[in-house]
Amino acid sequence: MKINFIKLLYEEENDMKKNKGITLVALVVTIVVLLILAGVSINLVLGDNGIIAKAKEAQRKSAEASQNDLIGMNELAQQLEEKINGSTGNGGKTEPETVPYLPSDDFHYDTSTSVDTGLVIKDANGNEYVWVVVPKSLYNNVAYNSNNAKKPSSSTDYANIEYCLQQYTATYRDDTDFSDVYYADTDNVGWFADATAYNNFKNSMLKSVYENGGFYVGRYEAGIETTGTNRTSNTDKNSDGKYTMPSTAPVTKADAYPYTCVTRTQAQNLASNVNSGTKTSSLMFGVQWNLVLAFMSKDTLKIISTDILTKNSTTIGNYMDSTFQLSQTGKYAVYSSYSLSSTWNPSTKSTTNFVDSSRNKLAQSAGNGILVTTGTSEKNKVMNIYDVAGNVSEWTLEKTSDDSRPCAGRGGKYDVSGSYPLAAYRYITYTHSANDTIGFRLSLW
Repeated sequence: MKINFIKLLYEEENDMKKNKGITLVALVVTIVVLLILAGVSINLVLGDNGIIAKAKEAQRKSAEASQNDLIGMNELAQQLEEKINGSTGNGGKTEPETVPYLPSDDFHYDTSTSVDTGLVIKDANGNEYVWVVVPKSLYNNVAYNSNNAKKPSSSTDYANIEYCLQQYTATYRDDTDFSDVYYADTDNVGWFADATAYNNFKNSMLKSVYENGGFYVGRYEAGIETTGTNRTSNTDKNSDGKYTMPSTAPVTKADAYPYTCVTRTQAQNLASNVNSGTKTSSLMFGVQWNLVLAFMSKDTLKIISTDILTKNSTTIGNYMDSTFQLSQTGKYAVYSSYSLSSTWNPSTKSTTNFVDSSRNKLAQSAGNGILVTTGTSEKNKVMNIYDVAGNVSEWTLEKTSDDSRPCAGRGGKYDVSGSYPLAAYRYITYTHSANDTIGFRLSLW
């Protein structure tokens, strides 16, 4: 039986050779080889050092790296938030004293600045604003809320909010003959229709300041950017003789020509039409101007005493008797014998008795001085805000006690002394007044 089986295998093998098939031995060998290869492949795929194991390790390392990146991004975001919002005295975990929002996606923070020294934001066109801190804690201070009798009950308690802000800035009010109340303007087109419209507008500002702990103010005086352009007169009138809004839009940028020769109402119309994102743009109310001064007083290097804001602002502004160095890119127009030249000189050009060869502005006597482009002097910058004192006076929305001259200008100007008028000073004038010594500044809330 055994012999016959072997013989049978032999005969089958010979037959397969003849038919060029595979032998049983070869088949077995092939199967063994395939199994070995399969084992190797399985080990490569499933082994401790296999493909799947390595893929899992790569996935783990990738997830770890992503987590580390996320942690790093969160830490960076926290640092940025702290830089922007500042410390609240409790590890930054309590409600912040101030919330400097972005008006829209068109704006971005200048991360080289901070709340403590004047946080700057810029829009897509390069216009710059500074966040004015108005600490929320002031409303709880008995010194400002009349021993809690005037403490605001909510963000719509406008009367008490305004009262607290007035008390907080009392040092900078200079007198009580000015207030943020409505007055008519028959000389201009586009003023508030009535007291209700004015008060609603003011209340929106008060609510925003209360809720956010501040507002934005133009880093520079409003200007005209067009090369070689400056206003020398006001000719913006329609057929009935009323002043209308000028066609040139203002900017708040360095090296612009101050936007002068505008009435108070024209300035407000211009201010209300700039890019403000989802927020409101406007001239400042009187209380806002005072809040700016209170904020500037935090710069103890330049404001060594409130007297610099309330008695003599010569050291921080462009007045006839002030001295400072002009920037390389700045320009100036000479004011001589009570007349402003229409020629703008580069700061590098010296002029007898006005600017020397080292770009230094020289002290002048009454009736003389220079008007400079915006942001021309670093000396006249406080908390990142330029020229609040001097250069040109600036319109606000407040009313004077003189009904015939109800408009108020603030801050002083280039043709007078720094002791009068100074940063806190107000002066009274007419609704039709417009000349080369008064301009305006933008604000956002």
